[in-house]
Amino acid sequence: MEVREENLNVMLAELLSERGLKALGEVIIKDRGKSPRPDVHLILNGVRIVIEGKKPGRWDELRKKCIQRLDDSICDLCIMVEYLHIPIESLEPTQMEIKKALLQATYKVGIMTYIERVGLERWLNIPVRENVEVYNNVSFDELLTYVMSAYDKLVREDILSPVISRIESVIGSFARSIETSINVDRLKKVLELREGRERDEG
Repeated sequence: MEVREENLNVMLAELLSERGLKALGEVIIKDRGKSPRPDVHLILNGVRIVIEGKKPGRWDELRKKCIQRLDDSICDLCIMVEYLHIPIESLEPTQMEIKKALLQATYKVGIMTYIERVGLERWLNIPVRENVEVYNNVSFDELLTYVMSAYDKLVREDILSPVISRIESVIGSFARSIETSINVDRLKKVLELREGRERDEG
């Protein structure tokens, strides 16, 4: 008997919850009149994380789904999980057997954050990093480690400082160009003439 993806995702969420992460599987999130349904959803210290899980051969679909989740502001961090190999031998596996199989399974994992989707690198004139970090033949424990590592990296990322520096640089460059293009003596004369007229009228 083939195990449905929804069942795998719910069991994955349960395993993550048992490891200390408050994860929910196949949850419906109401947002702006829509009802997105991430495979696994969790919030870690305010950071919204979505895990999308698919069976082998559907990696492109996973990538598109994560892009959609980020662009629709459903999450800050999206984890792609492809179930490469799940050692289930029973024709009618129980929930406990599925959970055990997921603990022994191997996965392909991809990580994408809102920072990659914003595309600040192009505006800041710095090298564009890969849209997706990909890891192959990952165990369940390694999957958990990658989730925590991606979360930690995201919360430590300082995207404001380079933006502020860039804005200051642009403003400074604009001010210098204005300064060189203005005839200061002419401007003084115009201002003095205006002040004299205002005094006469007063």
